[in-house]
Amino acid sequence: EWCADWYDPDYYLTSPLVDPPGPQTGRYKVVRGGSWFRHGKYARSAYRHYYHPEYTDYVTAYIQDWGCRLVINLGEEEKTGAGKINYTHLARNLVRHPNNPVLKVGAKGSWNDQTLGCFTVLDAGEKFLLYTEGAQFGKRKNLGLATSLDGIHWSWYEKNPLFGGSMPYAIKVGDTFRLYYAGGHAGLQGMQMRTSKDGFRWSEPMRVYEDHADPKVVRVAENKFYLYYCDGGKVTKDGKQVWEFKNYMAVSEDGIKWKKLPDPVLPLGPKGSWDEHSHACPCVLKLPDGFHMFYLGSGTYKGRGPAWRVGHATSPDGLKWTRSGDEPVLDIGKAGEWDGGTFLSISVIFRDGKFHFGYAADPGAHDDETKMSIQIGYGTSK
Repeated sequence: EWCADWYDPDYYLTSPLVDPPGPQTGRYKVVRGGSWFRHGKYARSAYRHYYHPEYTDYVTAYIQDWGCRLVINLGEEEKTGAGKINYTHLARNLVRHPNNPVLKVGAKGSWNDQTLGCFTVLDAGEKFLLYTEGAQFGKRKNLGLATSLDGIHWSWYEKNPLFGGSMPYAIKVGDTFRLYYAGGHAGLQGMQMRTSKDGFRWSEPMRVYEDHADPKVVRVAENKFYLYYCDGGKVTKDGKQVWEFKNYMAVSEDGIKWKKLPDPVLPLGPKGSWDEHSHACPCVLKLPDGFHMFYLGSGTYKGRGPAWRVGHATSPDGLKWTRSGDEPVLDIGKAGEWDGGTFLSISVIFRDGKFHFGYAADPGAHDDETKMSIQIGYGTSK
């Protein structure tokens, strides 16, 4: 079916969040509809194809079209409220998968036989790509790759590890993959960036920022990128030296040269709250109703000492944030379970009307991560 909008591969990066009408001008028109000829992976609304408006080979156009075309009666939608998603409600109703952990440490003698760690999941369309830390007991961390078709069943890439580093975060800009990560475990200072055409083979690293902890990059427009990360160290509280981290951000036109904003994106919780000690691992999604952040917060947990748990905040512009509630959206497991000690990382995507989340956890308290037994679980919103 010929569509009214002109084709622009980057249009949705700068479009209105509600009812985007499409570019006003262009060279090609959008084609949607799908057909019996295409594989099922193309029958998604995210897939579009395009042809010149005066193109006459309609047989070729018919068998090559991409993308499901969704239609709803607007009158019924107004009456029933159909099509309106309460993203905050979904974010505050997360459910673990019953067979966690879905990604475990590697076989004895492998690069990750002791522990995993901070990780990121990238929705590459037909599959998920997961980049994670891994280490042997007491050794430096390396980064490795696992793939999955459903987010539950994972296969390790046979050429792991990829290279030294920690705290990876992957995005796709046009047809290029970018992997941002902390380079310290490879002897590189600050945040590094590598690029790839397939997500498997990567370029040499480039240093792009001085700070490095838990980098998360969001492309919010064609020439606008936001970087969220945690920073901190030891501070004096009540006469004692304690660790304190907060989440910060920087802005960029190209995702390479960054300008740091001075203030934390979200203040720590009040004394006695679940996130009074620290914030870390900000995972940000741009959705139709605005921006959503999942993050780790640290506070005393049921008399068992400090533990990291998952919180949620919202923002209209990605700059000014508000907590969506006073309690975490994901709590650690029962004492003695694989995730009953503390969380280490959180990665969230939105697909098929649900949040899909992965989380790294350990049965004990937070310590030197190369001496922990961190594994990765999975879940979705209700």
